Amino acid sequence: MFIVFGNFPRVNLMRKKYLLYICVLIIGSIIGIIADRNREYLINGQFLRDHLHLRKAIADKDKVIKSNDIMIFFAFGQSNSANYGEGGYHCRNEVYNYYKGDIYKAEEPLLGPDGKGTSVWSRLGDMLIDSGLYKKVIIIPIGIGSTSIQSWVEESSAKKLDQTLNYLGKDNIKPTHIFWQQGETDNVDGTSKNQYKERLKMLINVFRKRNIQAPFYTSITSYFPYNNNNPLGINKGITEAQQEVAKEVPGVIEGPNTDSLNLAYYRYEAVHFTEKGLDRLAYEWFKKIKAAEAN
Repeated sequence: MFIVFGNFPRVNLMRKKYLLYICVLIIGSIIGIIADRNREYLINGQFLRDHLHLRKAIADKDKVIKSNDIMIFFAFGQSNSANYGEGGYHCRNEVYNYYKGDIYKAEEPLLGPDGKGTSVWSRLGDMLIDSGLYKKVIIIPIGIGSTSIQSWVEESSAKKLDQTLNYLGKDNIKPTHIFWQQGETDNVDGTSKNQYKERLKMLINVFRKRNIQAPFYTSITSYFPYNNNNPLGINKGITEAQQEVAKEVPGVIEGPNTDSLNLAYYRYEAVHFTEKGLDRLAYEWFKKIKAAEAN
């Protein structure tokens, strides 16, 4: 005797739909968790610049790298080094952007930093070429907003630094200059002068251990008008640490005092630089470089 269930195919179909629903729910949950953990990377535009920037790499990068009178500068720190500036900028000279093994014509926002605005570095590249100090400039920018110096020494930002140096090693590229612009987060965090000095020396040694002996310029930076009780928002412990490392450690040079550029027309939201502020900041960097190279 056979019992035939007339609705058997329908039950099978319902099970398949139910299993499909469960799979979609699980996959959606996983994607949601990943997206939540990486929301800054997805929201701030870095994801698009990493994967969908549509910029064309220079075909013969070795020819550019081996050019005479070329500066190859490594630029990093927190937001004011990382494409958080206002407005736009278009380079008029041979200014390039190194990123993950390729070289591109420099365009804002530069590839590498996490901000989606404009940087100081393209302007600086043009100034260096216009002045006759160099004929070409390659920028290696990797700044990340709101990062502490501790992050660059031992935490998440240190991984980005290490990865970038690995790319440079594979391409046999050694920076001719290193520019460090950071200190605002350590102002808010209350990092002591001695802590900052120790960590800055550790950061410099990351380059020296890889036999990168380029001059390391440290800006004098701490100004942040919120979340601290320091006069005018300037942390003297941080700025003194930066100045003392420049005096005490061979190969370290004092960069521009960015804390002095705190007037309203230099900063929007009192923190990040306006177009006028970026122009002035680039000029301050240029003056420090020119003075150092004249000695």
